Amino acid sequence: MDMLSDNPTTIGIIGGGVAGMSCALWLRQLGYTPIIIEQQAELGGQLRHLQRINRWVLGHPNQTSAALAQQYAAHILQENITCLCNVELRQIACADNDFNISLNHQGQQKAIAANALVIATGARVVGAEMFTDTPGFSTTAGIGFYPTDHIDKLAALAGKTVVVIGGGDNAHFTAKDLALAGAKVHLLIRNQPKARVTIRRDVLELSKQGSIVEHLGVGIAAFQQIGDSIMITLSSGESLTADYVFARLGFAANTDFLQAFTAFAGINKTKGYIQTNNACQTSIKRVYAIGDAANAEHQSVVNALAEGARAAQAISEEMAS
Repeated sequence: MDMLSDNPTTIGIIGGGVAGMSCALWLRQLGYTPIIIEQQAELGGQLRHLQRINRWVLGHPNQTSAALAQQYAAHILQENITCLCNVELRQIACADNDFNISLNHQGQQKAIAANALVIATGARVVGAEMFTDTPGFSTTAGIGFYPTDHIDKLAALAGKTVVVIGGGDNAHFTAKDLALAGAKVHLLIRNQPKARVTIRRDVLELSKQGSIVEHLGVGIAAFQQIGDSIMITLSSGESLTADYVFARLGFAANTDFLQAFTAFAGINKTKGYIQTNNACQTSIKRVYAIGDAANAEHQSVVNALAEGARAAQAISEEMAS
């Protein structure tokens, strides 16, 4: 087995999204040896798939999230930080407050000895699993789940009837985009709207104009494919026929994998999200968690960047004590 590092200042970072890259950069500047371990083929996490202009990151106007991901990854490579992509984790064990990591990297067995670990595995889109038991779903085509998968279809959906499912920011953004593109939009919200006030206001204005029809307090009772159209039966008994359906059902933390490794036995989680203190420390000594894997409420690029820096500084302080 190839030993990648047994340097006494090695920090293993599981996850190559924004938070993981930010933490690696700060650790490098603080004199440590970070190693990013990423299961996907590239660094960047979910940002790689988001083609919407990101208006929230200072100093990067008119750039898509995907473009930001490419810039961040290029910076990491410029710093000569070791990045292992296409990785399968085999074992993570703890001995004397150090961590021994065994992994498969592109068909080769490799090992890392690290003094601390940072979990930065992000979150995943909640999708088809929500409708597994809904009649007709398994035979229905034309349902999109990714937050921005409607953008490249806007022109084709002008004049069409579209159903958007969800009550959060992404559902409202999707409904607004479609309505402004000329689609007739039905927005289905199971309970109460959870979108931010300003985003909600835009959708209500479009509702007044007749571009969006809201259905509050409804669930999905059944799907039915009718030719190229989809008929949705609501829990209220009403039926809608749409040319396309976009479900915006939220996110879930990518933390299920922790159960497979003894080093993480007993780590505290709430609804799948890892619990941390103000220094990003988990309930396990020298194990930190950052980004969307530990933060259900403030998921954004800028928060991920900040948490990566905060964790790196906390690690430096702990290692020096």
